[in-house]
Amino acid sequence: MKDAKTTITRWYHQMDGIFAESEAWSLFKTMAILETIGWTMLLIGIMFKVNDWPLADVAIAVGGSAHGMIVLAYMLVVLFAHRSMGWSVGKFAVAELINAIPYAVLVFEIWASRQRKQAQAVPVIASEAD
Repeated sequence: MKDAKTTITRWYHQMDGIFAESEAWSLFKTMAILETIGWTMLLIGIMFKVNDWPLADVAIAVGGSAHGMIVLAYMLVVLFAHRSMGWSVGKFAVAELINAIPYAVLVFEIWASRQRKQAQAVPVIASEAD
């Protein structure tokens, strides 16, 4: 068990620096938007199927396939980019699991971007020589 933990820890730390921080954020934002589009395509396909509209089988096949590929790509981007973005293991886990909820990735991306901007903001220190 100890060897497995050591191997996993070593593998996890090898992911440091795969991307520059700006590259990782760009990939993550792009995939978050695409994941939202994928959910929309899947929900439209489901709407076609439930309402028995023409081409329902095509709509569900296209929407489901596109959504599935986008989800896999999103999960891989998060897996390989989260270290470059400086995320904790908890934040990484939430990012991976949240894609099961329609449009939640977009909400998570907005929240993570705001946190990033707040962390980058330099606090203004008042001059003592007023």
